[in-house]
Amino acid sequence: MALTKEGWISKTPEYRAYIDAKSRCSNPNSHRWNSHGGRGIEFRFTSFQEFIDHLGKRPDGLSLDRIDNDGHYEIGNVRWATNSTQMSNRRNYTRAFRVRNEVAKRYLITKPTGETVEVFNMAEFCRQNNLRKECLHSTLKNNWSHHGFKAQYA
Repeated sequence: MALTKEGWISKTPEYRAYIDAKSRCSNPNSHRWNSHGGRGIEFRFTSFQEFIDHLGKRPDGLSLDRIDNDGHYEIGNVRWATNSTQMSNRRNYTRAFRVRNEVAKRYLITKPTGETVEVFNMAEFCRQNNLRKECLHSTLKNNWSHHGFKAQYA
């Protein structure tokens, strides 16, 4: 993406993502300052061209995400990601499930084959197995299964 026709570039979703991320990190008046610049997250791209050369054009339905949520906006730590990926990369989610597993909700899911697996993220498990989360979750309190899957608290 060339940097010609500056008026056109400023209307692209890529440029909007660039400006928004930069503001979160460098503008104390930004409503998202506390969770970014206020906690030391830096915006390290030196230009929009460097940003777009690294990330490329934003695919439809995706938005800017940091791979390491405690890392900076910099080459190697940003990507275009789905809302689902971003939700599982949030600080409150990663703390609860990846750092303090002893306080996270854990489930034992019995598969139709009889195999039991321990699951920390029921939504992700359901996506991977083409199940409806609300239906699998309802098996916790009832004596039925959802497509042969049955959940219980671990």
